[in-house]
Amino acid sequence: MARTLTDYLSILLRRWPALALPLIIVAIITALTTRPTPITYQVTLSFAVGLPPEPLRAEAYNFDRHYNWLASEYVTQGFALIVGKGMFAEAVQRRLAARGIQLGAPLAGAIRSEYRSSVMVVYVTWPDAELAAHIAQAVVDELNENYEAYWPQLKGASESPFRLMDPIVPVSVPLPLRDRFDVPVRFAAAALLGVLLAFTWHALDPFVHDRRDLEQLGLNVIAIVRK
Repeated sequence: MARTLTDYLSILLRRWPALALPLIIVAIITALTTRPTPITYQVTLSFAVGLPPEPLRAEAYNFDRHYNWLASEYVTQGFALIVGKGMFAEAVQRRLAARGIQLGAPLAGAIRSEYRSSVMVVYVTWPDAELAAHIAQAVVDELNENYEAYWPQLKGASESPFRLMDPIVPVSVPLPLRDRFDVPVRFAAAALLGVLLAFTWHALDPFVHDRRDLEQLGLNVIAIVRK
């Protein structure tokens, strides 16, 4: 005789310890090991990078300022490779210290960059929104005021090759998917294991609990005497 949904619910209610045990274990492990993920803030800085173009001269070939564009891409790539790393990060931290801003932690890993053609994007990530804005401003100042210290080819440039395209606005970084779904997935897996344990317990139980158990043995039930 086919079982109905009510029969399955009855089995789960009767075997509730098997259903509850994995959930209790997971709840204890989660409470002991899970720590709240701190909120972090990020400032995204987009820079248009380019050297002031040299004046066109009749005796010098520079088709549509091709070499000006090419030099700008070289500058972008070069700075994208050093922004956030040792010398640059130390210079930014010194700027902050001179302004009376103490971070309490090194900047390693807090500044990263990428580039596309002549556009460089710098990401500043920090647990405090105000400090993230200060770090971002120090990055902008270091690029605009001290660019010659990193590449001698830029000595004598009439102005900074960097032009900031974004306002300095810290925004909260969304939690990673793992942090958002870790606990729900744990409990879902524990509930599934509890259901499997409950049905396994029921299948291995040799005792008769209701008329359906007798009917599955091929016996006819004439009457039921309630307790």
